[in-house]
Amino acid sequence: MDLNLLNTILNTHSVSGFENEMREEFLNYTKEFVDSTDVDKMGNAYASIARGTDSKIYLLEAHMDEIGFQVVYIDDNGYVYIRANGSVDAQCVPGSQVDIITSSGEYINGVIGKTPIHLLNSEERGKCQEISSLWIDTGLCKDQVVNKVSLGNPVAIRPNLLYLSENVISSKSLDNKIGVFIISQVLKRLSGVNEKSLDVHGVATVQEEVGHRGAYVCESKICPDLTISIDMDFATDVPNCQKTKYGDIALGRGVVIHRSIDNDIPLTYTLEKLAKELLKKHQVSARNMPVGGTNAFVLQQSQGGNKTISLGIPCRYMHTPVEMCDINDVKSAIDLIYKYIINN
Repeated sequence: MDLNLLNTILNTHSVSGFENEMREEFLNYTKEFVDSTDVDKMGNAYASIARGTDSKIYLLEAHMDEIGFQVVYIDDNGYVYIRANGSVDAQCVPGSQVDIITSSGEYINGVIGKTPIHLLNSEERGKCQEISSLWIDTGLCKDQVVNKVSLGNPVAIRPNLLYLSENVISSKSLDNKIGVFIISQVLKRLSGVNEKSLDVHGVATVQEEVGHRGAYVCESKICPDLTISIDMDFATDVPNCQKTKYGDIALGRGVVIHRSIDNDIPLTYTLEKLAKELLKKHQVSARNMPVGGTNAFVLQQSQGGNKTISLGIPCRYMHTPVEMCDINDVKSAIDLIYKYIINN
């Protein structure tokens, strides 16, 4: 497992609609061992292994975009105002260090400021401030700001990857760069298989966080026999998270196999059986809702319907700058997907 790639992509920015950096990293990495790469009009990135003619067509999908912001206004003092791209947790935004990505590709560093707590009354202190009431302070004068920053420029949380232990990491945008990383590693392992016919397409999709927009496009391009969609899943091994409502999902206990209606249920049973035979750690979840929440429900319904499996990587603190996961769960997902494709 190439952790150098993981470190690299977690230090890229890929705000929804502005996934260029992440797309380039994915394609540059996979082109060394796949048979072809491609980019569609939506910006989805494809890395394909097509060897032989008698194989099922597999689509491995994970979205590469991350939650972030866009510039909406610059005031007379050069303070930059933003709105969210995706479901940003507003409580975690004040005090964040950010990069404004200019039209030329330059990064303008800044911090998201707010009124100091000392200057708020008791009622104001208890309220979560709306993102529209916050601002980015770049430390630059207005002329410097307006010469570099344009309305609509994307804004991303600055890279902050931290290894808390040998296997537990925290970073912005684990959701869902982890999924794209898993696809890259499955493809790399499959590229060394010569004795089996393969037709496998790894796709890093765009704009999931703003409405699953890339997923609508990629399924019709590939027309697979089976789609495996990988995303992060809610870890409930934290205080005040109701297991009776959300299930029992923990870091370090393996990949999560979903039994929601977005999944082909007989295939999920097959995956569970395979996971048990491999003695790999895995978890089962009905998910926190019957349908939706990931690209799987879009992929399942495209082109008259598709057999779809949704897999999750347990993640604490979803949609904050300090998402957390366990590398062992990532390994179990790579192993399970690889073995499933090889055995079928």
